[in-house]
Amino acid sequence: MSDPVYTVVKASARKGRLLTREQFLELSYSKDLKELANKLKDRVPTLEAPALDAKALEGALYGAYLAEVDEFTKTSDKLTKALSFFKREVTDTEKAEILKSALAEILPDKQKEDIFTRLKSEGFDREVETSSRVFTQYTIPGLVDVVFARQRIIDLYEDVGKLGREARSGLIDFMKTKVDYFNSVTIIRGLKNGVPPGAIGELLISRLGSISDEKLNEATKQGDSEKAAAFLLSILSSKGTGARDLEKLYEEKLGKNAERTYYRNYSNLAAVFSYLELKLRETKNLIRLVNIIERGMDPKRSVQEFIY
Repeated sequence: MSDPVYTVVKASARKGRLLTREQFLELSYSKDLKELANKLKDRVPTLEAPALDAKALEGALYGAYLAEVDEFTKTSDKLTKALSFFKREVTDTEKAEILKSALAEILPDKQKEDIFTRLKSEGFDREVETSSRVFTQYTIPGLVDVVFARQRIIDLYEDVGKLGREARSGLIDFMKTKVDYFNSVTIIRGLKNGVPPGAIGELLISRLGSISDEKLNEATKQGDSEKAAAFLLSILSSKGTGARDLEKLYEEKLGKNAERTYYRNYSNLAAVFSYLELKLRETKNLIRLVNIIERGMDPKRSVQEFIY
């Protein structure tokens, strides 16, 4: 059995490990974080931390997810770069924060250069160059996060493209939806936060999604987050009306795409990508539940609104 095939079999064998809606509802009955951690101990052994709080639980949950991603990347050298996308979905935030600090704070040139050099040595040369240029022009630290997310998706396209036509079969919808989600969120959040339309347009991903560049530009020209969301929703023939409806639509679309691909027993890499996407969604839902319980909110009601 070749390494890629073994990776697919490994992913397909984990169907029973994903939490169901009913299991999430059961977890939501936990009276505190200690009880929740005890219920999750079999799934995440590292939750046995003595000082248990939301931050420790979040770290343990993300740590368990990253360990699982590493487990898959180690099964095949051919897939390491492509599957690193899922690791970066979690770890890029920290890298972006480091770069934001270097760009926004008054630091000696030598100290800044050391940070830039270290990030470039870790493979983030394009992120450093684009972020530096964008920050110099617009002085908006939040655009660094957008640059990292954008480059992560572009790298995914490049890495999957190197695997060949058969390997990427079944992944086209997944990747297009990622692009559409990124572009839509960049527009509506950018407009909401007062980002100049020129900056937004500069960071959109062209030609790789299902929404034309012309339509994306038209959405950006709306000048208002809610109006832009309504415009994009009209293109998608959705009954939604606002920015949250648009984000939720794409969250649901990504989930349905992953479920359809994973549970129909695709015998190619789509099964691996779909599993890791579903597992990441599960991890984020668990972290949301952790924060809900810590804040004393009603978890049972909130869990009903999760995207599964």
